[in-house]
Amino acid sequence: MPVQCDEYNKVCVLGIDGDLSAENAAEVRKQAEHAIDSKQVADFVVDLEHCPFVDSEGLEALLWLKRRSEDLFGQMKVVAVDENCRKILEITRLEPRFECQKDLAAALKMMR
Repeated sequence: MPVQCDEYNKVCVLGIDGDLSAENAAEVRKQAEHAIDSKQVADFVVDLEHCPFVDSEGLEALLWLKRRSEDLFGQMKVVAVDENCRKILEITRLEPRFECQKDLAAALKMMR
């Protein structure tokens, strides 16, 4: 499965396996909505350790998840961003919008 959803103490961790583009972006939204509706989750971590590329639809999915999480008084963090994805965030000037952590453990520690 290209998007894996795990829960750690009311934090939904979405692991992306492959490019975060059209199909995976739609799956991120689907998984997040399911976690919000069925488990009342408001905090999310997006793990990009196995994600080599993010396109415009992937960026929009990340922005959507951040807004959705904040609307629920939660937070969203991105972890394990490789150099290519970091460059994409820089070029699109979106890097300051996301709190990036080096790994999942660091992100989970930063959650409330």
